[in-house]
Amino acid sequence: MNRTLFLFLFALFIVSACKTIKPDVKHPENNGTLILSMERTPCFGRCPIYDIKLYENGLLVYNAKKFADTAGCFYRVLSKQEINAVKEKFNNSVFFQLANQYPEDKRTPTDLPSCILFYNNGTAQKTITDKRWETPETLTTLEKTVDSLVTSKILQFCDN
Repeated sequence: MNRTLFLFLFALFIVSACKTIKPDVKHPENNGTLILSMERTPCFGRCPIYDIKLYENGLLVYNAKKFADTAGCFYRVLSKQEINAVKEKFNNSVFFQLANQYPEDKRTPTDLPSCILFYNNGTAQKTITDKRWETPETLTTLEKTVDSLVTSKILQFCDN
């Protein structure tokens, strides 16, 4: 009897441990807290316009609107290790000490695109608007980190 109970509990444990969270691309609010987002805005030329959002359950949504290599909505699910690596990169940077906007007190040419970067570490959140003029290297590195989440893996169409 104990052996049967043990095998049943073991099987239940295995099934629950292997359970994966199914991302809900069409209803992002069902994916938990938004960890980070990044939006690239238009310019007067052919600058790529897109946004990237990463949710607590690992869902990464890439919505390419215009002038990107491929337009449309794409997604992938990041592993816990990938999510932790991104969080570590942001947490080990001076993101929360950076200004809310770059450049801080200067006008920029109106045709430059902006990069709007949001990060939520669970206890604090911040949004920085980078007008791509006198941007600190730390911020540029974090923007590249977010971009690499899209270019480093194969994405699936949101309609799949």
